[in-house]
Amino acid sequence: MNALYPLSSAIIMDDDIFERYGGDSLLGTEEQREAVYHIAEEAVSKDLSTLLLPVTVTGTYTWSEYSPFILTEWAYINSIDLIRFIDTKEYIYYSVSGTDNIYVSINDMNYGKVDVHRIFGNCQCASAARPYPYQIQVIYNAGLPTGTATQPNMLLALTAYSKLVLNEIIGYGNESPGLVGVQEFRNQGYSELRTKLRQTRFGSSTQAQFIFDLLSDYKLYRNVKLGW
Repeated sequence: MNALYPLSSAIIMDDDIFERYGGDSLLGTEEQREAVYHIAEEAVSKDLSTLLLPVTVTGTYTWSEYSPFILTEWAYINSIDLIRFIDTKEYIYYSVSGTDNIYVSINDMNYGKVDVHRIFGNCQCASAARPYPYQIQVIYNAGLPTGTATQPNMLLALTAYSKLVLNEIIGYGNESPGLVGVQEFRNQGYSELRTKLRQTRFGSSTQAQFIFDLLSDYKLYRNVKLGW
């Protein structure tokens, strides 16, 4: 699921953290480093399918009469604040708050699986031929549990990717341009053939593999989860 990132600036990374975990805050301009921190946080959030801190977001989903389940864009749901039922004319014909009702339940908080129960006897939609919602809008809070995003492995991963992106901007320091991994190397009679590298959201370089491994304990493989 390719969710649009809802934040416009970094919420964790700054020069102090960058320095403490191996970065050099003298490289690049302040604006470049701020952009790099934001890019790193967005990349990690999308890799983990959740936001690094709890944030309230809105998602709109097409309703299926065959399944009551909705998979939210962002995982690790903390709460459902509001659900709006929308018909084909984009008319909000009913709203419910939270999950203390007979309409909505959180089936799996970590995976972002919401159960919108099939209780629509009096839809009163614009189209009488469709007695159930056309779309469902969910306002919910999602993000990693408090303290998770400031653990050393998370901050080291954010710093490592920030360094890679900053090196791309200033033009030196990475194994190869574009964060592409080098699998085979030859120079003046010396050759090196490395283990096959994975393609990750952070590139395919050895540093990208390092970042991917640092985050592996938090990563949810939502599209392959059984029992949906």
